Amino acid sequence: MKTLNDLLTPLNQWLDTLEQRERYIVIAGSISLLIILFYLIVWEPITSKHEQQQLQYDSQRQLYSWMKNASSEIHSINSAGGNNISRFRNQSISSLADRSAITSGVKPFIEKIDQSKKGVKIRLKSANFDQIIIWLSDLQNKYGIIASKVTLEKTKLQGAVDAQITLERSS
Repeated sequence: MKTLNDLLTPLNQWLDTLEQRERYIVIAGSISLLIILFYLIVWEPITSKHEQQQLQYDSQRQLYSWMKNASSEIHSINSAGGNNISRFRNQSISSLADRSAITSGVKPFIEKIDQSKKGVKIRLKSANFDQIIIWLSDLQNKYGIIASKVTLEKTKLQGAVDAQITLERSS
């Protein structure tokens, strides 16, 4: 307590030299400065960090909720898709590939289909690359047929390729 008095003695002496009105202004200014410093150094950083953490928490909760809903949706799609795949097990790969090629818009580009013991080899001429990807995705998702070998060659047409694809049933 003595050291605090020793530090404040010069300040008290200086305040005594001021008039009453000036003393009130200096004290009020000092109190205002302390409040402003407290706000800027302590209060504002704490509340800012708290708000930031709250936003991050809300964002994580929304992501968790979305992932939970997506997970249940994926499970229901997988269970429904599994039933569809087993339903098409007895149909030939070439007929399923042909059916899917019609809906995917790849059918006009099919040049040749060769049946083999393992699967089907299909040759496409100047087909749109994006349509081929959609077609292969459709085959895998609906019928459980995968492309075991794919050879692509770029053509002069923008976005078109010549392709040789071997299709097989997934295990």
